[in-house]
Amino acid sequence: MINRFTEIQKVMNPELILLDIKTDESAQMIRIIIDSERPITLSDTTGLMKLINNDEELNSLFPDSHGIEISSPGMGAELKQPFQYRKNVGRMIEIKIVEDGKYVKRLGILASVTDNGILFEQDQESIEIDFDAIKSAKIKISFN
Repeated sequence: MINRFTEIQKVMNPELILLDIKTDESAQMIRIIIDSERPITLSDTTGLMKLINNDEELNSLFPDSHGIEISSPGMGAELKQPFQYRKNVGRMIEIKIVEDGKYVKRLGILASVTDNGILFEQDQESIEIDFDAIKSAKIKISFN
């Protein structure tokens, strides 16, 4: 069986990263989520859509009854890849980690990113957290 994820990755601009393909049967929609170290542009999403629509093999991977939507993860989405942390340095972040066998939520500033994790600032304290210890992370939007 041909893997949609693999086939789409093959034709994508190398600057773009395919994060997920979600099927919503109730809406008959397939959502393709892409991201990059730089901001995603309308040209990126429309370019990928054209590639899919104009390539018979790629187009055949999607049911005719379903629409295709291509987008970036959006502000409320969880950070999953190290590059997503890097492009959000300096922003307020809410992370969920395991401390002493319990899930703990922390809110603070994403100060920097290393190969293995992040430097997180909370209440004027700097905390190093390995990526493996982070169970979830989201950018918190503030309007001040």
